[in-house]
Amino acid sequence: MTIVQVEPTREQTAVRLLLILDRLGDSCGANDGAPPTAVRVIRAQRKLAKLDFLVRNPDYLADHIITACEEGRLAKERLLDAQAVLVEREPELHTYRMLRNRHGAYEPMNNALSVLRHPGLIRVVRAGKSTDTQVRRRDYYLLAAGETFAERLRAEVPVLAWYDQQVLYVRMVTEGMSAEQLKALQYEHAEYAGTPVGQVIAGISERVRVRLTAALEREGLA
Repeated sequence: MTIVQVEPTREQTAVRLLLILDRLGDSCGANDGAPPTAVRVIRAQRKLAKLDFLVRNPDYLADHIITACEEGRLAKERLLDAQAVLVEREPELHTYRMLRNRHGAYEPMNNALSVLRHPGLIRVVRAGKSTDTQVRRRDYYLLAAGETFAERLRAEVPVLAWYDQQVLYVRMVTEGMSAEQLKALQYEHAEYAGTPVGQVIAGISERVRVRLTAALEREGLA
């Protein structure tokens, strides 16, 4: 039986978001208008949420790796990474489904972000202008202290290696993508797009397992 956790703890979410900012954030500095000591940034909560979705949902991540291999964006040998993500790394123990709102996968982040913000590991900055239809976006900056703390966690808490590696897999398949591109990628899945607002986004594990087996056999990697 597959065990799926629906709600991670605040501390789990905080650590995961810290690793996402450290590994997936864009480089930044004072010349970019960044806060003092900021080293990386993810612009817009929407992008942060969509990256978090892939870390939390190994089945969707594996499917995106397969697609990238089939489209030639990744070498065919990367199908073995999809196999690791979907089969070998005990994904059922690390899957945390997310609710869907009108913009896609979403989970309130304020409580987890406060765990990082209060000790000065990150800074959240409102950017852009408010209009009648849009609110100012939030940009998420990793500060130098946060970068140091992420390095310390990797060295001192070996159990976090799973999450750190998962974030690296996400970087491999999403590098250079905007929030809109990530949104389009995820909405290609009928299960994702068809989930009613306010409901948990359905998994796709069984379908991806079949697809992965076929891809590995086709490429002589089975």
